[in-house]
Amino acid sequence: MMMEGSPNSETGGKSPGALAGQWVPRRKNAWWFSYKPVLAAHDVLVALGAAAAGAWLAERGVYPGSSTLEVAFLLLTGLIPVAFFTSFRLYSYHLIYSRRFHLSRLALAFGLSLLNFGAVVFTYTWARTIPPSWFIPFWVGLAFFLLTLNRFAEDKMTVMVKAFGLACVVVGLAGLVGPPDDPIILRHIDALTAGVAFSVPLLTVGRFALVHLAFNAALRRRFRRQMLIIGTDGEAERIADCIIRQNAPFWIVGVVGVRGGDRLQSVVQKRNLGRLDEMEAIFAGNDIQEVVITDEAVTKPELVGLLDLFTTQGMNAWFLPKLMPIIDLKLYIDNLCGIPMIRLEYRRYRFVFRRVKHALDTGLALLGLVMSLPVFAVSALAIKLTSQGPVFYCAQAVGKGGRFFDMYKFRTMITGASKDLHKSYVTRMIKGEITQDGSGKILKIVDDPRITKVGRVLRKTSLDELPQLINVLKGDMSLVGPRPCLPYEYEIYRDWHKKRTSVRPGISGLWQVVGRSEVSFEDMILLDLYYIYNRSLELDFSILFETVFVLLKKKGAH
Repeated sequence: MMMEGSPNSETGGKSPGALAGQWVPRRKNAWWFSYKPVLAAHDVLVALGAAAAGAWLAERGVYPGSSTLEVAFLLLTGLIPVAFFTSFRLYSYHLIYSRRFHLSRLALAFGLSLLNFGAVVFTYTWARTIPPSWFIPFWVGLAFFLLTLNRFAEDKMTVMVKAFGLACVVVGLAGLVGPPDDPIILRHIDALTAGVAFSVPLLTVGRFALVHLAFNAALRRRFRRQMLIIGTDGEAERIADCIIRQNAPFWIVGVVGVRGGDRLQSVVQKRNLGRLDEMEAIFAGNDIQEVVITDEAVTKPELVGLLDLFTTQGMNAWFLPKLMPIIDLKLYIDNLCGIPMIRLEYRRYRFVFRRVKHALDTGLALLGLVMSLPVFAVSALAIKLTSQGPVFYCAQAVGKGGRFFDMYKFRTMITGASKDLHKSYVTRMIKGEITQDGSGKILKIVDDPRITKVGRVLRKTSLDELPQLINVLKGDMSLVGPRPCLPYEYEIYRDWHKKRTSVRPGISGLWQVVGRSEVSFEDMILLDLYYIYNRSLELDFSILFETVFVLLKKKGAH
C-alpha cells in the first residue's frame, strides 16, 4: 500500500532510485510566498504613517512651510525606528516566531533607534558650543574610536557603531537639504519626536498581530516552511521534538536515512522518504524549503555536494556544528529552536548582488590604488635598490570557473627562484601530509632562502599583494573572496575542493581573517565554501574591516 505523499505517488509508480542521477525540477508551491516583503512593507508603512501623524499632531500639518524635498527627508527620518531591525534579526522567521525573542529584540532595536535619534539632536546642541573647526575632527575621531573599540569589545558593539554612523549620515543629509543656519531637524523637532513616540507602540502591536496572530496562527499553513531531516539519530529526534513542542513554523515532511528503512522516533513519527542517493527524486515529489543534516556518517565531500544541491535549488540548509568543527570554532553560528546550528541561507536576486559587488569592487579598488601610490613608489624603489630583477612578479593563477589569469604581486624573491620548494609543500599540505605542530598551528615554510630582505618585510605586512588591486580593476579578482590558487595546486584538487573557484578570487578572504595560515587545507576549503554560500555585502565589509586588524597584528603572514 502506497503512503500518501511518497515519492512513488509523484512519479507514476517509478521507484525513487529510477530517477536518481537525473534532475527533476522541484515543484513550486503556488500558495507560498515570502513573509519578508510583507513584514518589511508593514514596518515602512507604519513608520511613515506614524511620522506623518506626529507631524500633524504637533504642527497641524505635515511639516508646514517646508519644501517637497524637506518633507521627503523628514518623512524618511521617521524610518529611524526600523533602521536596526535587520541588526537584531527581526526578519528571521525561524527566530521571531518565539514571542519572547521577538518582543525582546524589538525593545533592543527601539532602544538603539532612540540612541540614534538622541545623537542626531545632540549634534545640533553641541554645534552651538564646539568651534566649527573642531566639529568634523571630533566626529571622525569618535567614529574611529568606536570602530577600534568594536574589535575588542562585545559583538553588540557593532550595532553601536551603526547607530552613530547613521546619526552622522542624517546630520549630513539635513545640511544638504535645508539651510545650515536654520537646521530643519531643530525646526521640526517636536513633530519628529512625536513621530518616533507613535511608531514604537504601533510597530510593536502591528508586528505582534502580523507575526503571531496572522503568520503563525491564522495563516500558519501558508507560511509554514516544509522541512526535510537527513538523519535518524538522536540529534534528528531532538530537533524534530523541539520543532513540534515549540510550535515552530516548520512542517517536517519526512526523513532521509543511510538505510532506507530507518524511521524517526520523535513525538510524532515521520516517514522515511529514501536514501541519500535518491535525493533528487525526493525533491521532485515534495515541496521542500528547509533541509537539516544531522547524520555523522555523511562525509565532507558528500556534505559539500548536498549543500551545493540544496542552495542551488533554492533551499536553506542547516547542519550540526560537529559536521564542520572549524565553522563552530571560528565563526558565529545560528540556532534552530534553541539548538546551535550552522545555516546556509538561499538568497534570491544573486544577479543584483553580483552587479553591486562588482561595482563596489571597482570603485574601492580605484580609490585604494590612488591612495596607495606612495606605498607603491616606496616599495618599488626598495625592491629595485636591494635586488636585481623586475619590481612586479606576474604569476598565472586560477580564477572563477577554473580559468587562468595573470596575478600581479611585488617581487619578494630572488630572480629565477625555483618553485619546487613551494610546489612540494603545497602538494603535501593538500594531501594532508603536513600536520599541526605542538601549539596546534599548521607547519609552514620558514626562513625561505629565496626571499629577499625587502621581500620578507613586504610578505610580513602583506604589502606584496597590493598590486592585485589592478586585478580587481581588470575584473579577474574581487576585494573579498577565496584566495586564488596556482595551476599545480588546482590539478591535485578533489572535485569538492574545486567548488571554491565558483566565484571570483579575492585579495582577502574569510579563512585569512579567522585562521590565515593556522588552519589545515580542508578547513580552509570549508571556510571558503561557507563564505560562498553566505556571501553578502555585509559579510564582505566585515571581512575587509577585520583584515585591517589581522594585518596590524601580522597574524599568520609568511
